[in-house]
Amino acid sequence: MSSSSSASRNQLQVTHVQSQEGVKVCDCVVPAEEQTCWKITNPGRRFWNCQNSMTRLRKCSFFEWKDEEQADAYYKNLLYSLKQKLDAKDELSEMNKLRRRIVEVAKSEKEVHDARKEIGRYKMIVALLFACLALCVLKLGG
Repeated sequence: MSSSSSASRNQLQVTHVQSQEGVKVCDCVVPAEEQTCWKITNPGRRFWNCQNSMTRLRKCSFFEWKDEEQADAYYKNLLYSLKQKLDAKDELSEMNKLRRRIVEVAKSEKEVHDARKEIGRYKMIVALLFACLALCVLKLGG
């Protein structure tokens, strides 16, 4: 059984999938990872790739298709467009979350601004009270 992971290297190109059975090992003795291609030429097609090939150094070039190539262009296009729509929905959902967060931050900033204004007023009141108290003390003492 394979279980999918939410981590992805490039959302439109390759989606990371962990496999628990039939793990392939390449020449550099690192278990290859099962992944899914989302390029327009091979949408949804699974392949094996060495973990070291995805690093900046690209130490290994192990690559092997797991699935047969989809011959029918209609299904390729359908898979690709469905993936694009799903990604667009995910992006829209994320943008909506960010918009809500922006509104929350703006409300918090307004509350902080209002609180600072109120603190300034209280400081003025306290200063006036001290001034009145000082005047009263001076009048009583003089």
